[in-house]
Amino acid sequence: MDYIIGLIVFIFVLGVIILVHEGGHFFFARRANILCREFAFGMGPILWKKKKGETLYSIRAFPIGGFCAIAGEELENDPFKNRETIKLKIENGIITGFYLDVDDVKVDYPIYKIISYDIFDVEKTGLLYMEVIDGDLIVKYPVDAKAMIYEKKIEFQIAPYNRTINAKPKRARAMVMFGGPLMNFLLALVVFFIAGLIQGYANYDSSVVDDLTEETPAYIAGLRDGDEIIKLESSTIIQEVKVWDDISQFMDDYQTLGELELIKITYLREGQENTTVLTPAVYVYNGGFVGDYTITDKVVVLLVSSVENNLANNVELLAGDQIIEIEGQAVTSWGDVYHVFENYIGDGEEENWITLKVIREGTEKEISIKPFSKTLLEKQTTTSGEPIPAVKVAMGISPTYKFSFLKSFGYSGKRTLASFTAIIDTFDLLFSGDVGIQNLSGPVGIFSLTKDVAAQGIAPIFNLIGLLSVNIGLLNLLPIPALDGGRLVFLGYEAITKKKPNQKVETILITVTMLLLFGLMIVVTFGDILRLLGIRG
Repeated sequence: MDYIIGLIVFIFVLGVIILVHEGGHFFFARRANILCREFAFGMGPILWKKKKGETLYSIRAFPIGGFCAIAGEELENDPFKNRETIKLKIENGIITGFYLDVDDVKVDYPIYKIISYDIFDVEKTGLLYMEVIDGDLIVKYPVDAKAMIYEKKIEFQIAPYNRTINAKPKRARAMVMFGGPLMNFLLALVVFFIAGLIQGYANYDSSVVDDLTEETPAYIAGLRDGDEIIKLESSTIIQEVKVWDDISQFMDDYQTLGELELIKITYLREGQENTTVLTPAVYVYNGGFVGDYTITDKVVVLLVSSVENNLANNVELLAGDQIIEIEGQAVTSWGDVYHVFENYIGDGEEENWITLKVIREGTEKEISIKPFSKTLLEKQTTTSGEPIPAVKVAMGISPTYKFSFLKSFGYSGKRTLASFTAIIDTFDLLFSGDVGIQNLSGPVGIFSLTKDVAAQGIAPIFNLIGLLSVNIGLLNLLPIPALDGGRLVFLGYEAITKKKPNQKVETILITVTMLLLFGLMIVVTFGDILRLLGIRG
């Protein structure tokens, strides 16, 4: 069921982003009176299609992309090249249809011998024609600017020069190219705003806890939603609590001391004062594990995620392992673990690995793990935009949330900007060599992420849409010929040199880079599949 829901959400997320992106191209192309032959969601064979006006709207078999077929974007092929005869549909002396398959008996139109033609208006005269032998006469028929060409199961409208993108002013062409990414950025602003409305904002004026889950230390200690914390105590800190910042201050001081001892909590429930003792959890994000907070006297691991690649490796560590030694130093509390992983840098091949001695099923065993580096974590955020610390000590509590229309605007702008920054940081990691192509994710990786996010609720899904939308918009602006950014580079060349690039050369460059991008997608997808199957890439 999780996979089915994940697949539905994946198609929804990808579908919204693709439709908005291609819709941006489509909107500005139509605004400039450019012919758009097809608006497609997905790639491959057509599953559904509907013709409306000049455009064929279609859904294709593989939901991993989409396109808007803009006339003139690529070199127009001559459909009549090396063809001697043709069937013509002529209405009121004007050609409105060309039928290339002259042997098709279902098409009951006369066959003509072609003499000459111009359906592209090469000379920009505004006159389209086809000269044919009609009986014993040579006749020059005018061609309708919206005439259709039919070939077996394929049909498409002719594109005279004035209906192609190349005939339009540079400003209009630039907007057609930039329209896709622009709509992606606008989509991000909208969905982040919606996410802000749904999730609300932490009520830091209160110390009431909310949204506790059963596996958290606070729940295990007996706290429940609606409890109001009024005091926190350790052996060295006593903190009276009135607002949420008092709780944060206590945890900052507590974490600085690093003893990670039991915390006494005084709280109000239905007007009655109660106390409980809580074992805080140590979340080792760079190592992929947390403390088993049901055990108070042993450093026992609860594994959160397992990873095995060049960025990190913790597969030798298993849930239930009791850590008794790190780098030759005895471990007596979670504080010892906390300080080692908090200070982990990860620079240099030899320093990347940490040696642990654990007790597993009653037997001592020495293992090695490789946490995520400090550099990598500093450039990563959660899908909700929060920074990821190397290590965090927490009670597992959350404040109540309240609706705020105005704050949602600020959240929208902040998250959109943060998404830009995250992508730029990823490029920095790629070029610096901290991550490689094998660490990138394609459609399969995005599906896996979407499945996990879908289990968290609606707001995280909208946050994911915003992040991916900015990602796709920015990637499409890269100066690669097959992408929108490459087309803008060609346009810039034309603006500077006052002459258009050779369209044949442009088409070759677009084709070659498109093949390279498909090759990259195959490599990345293969890596995604290996990770999904738990196989080392």
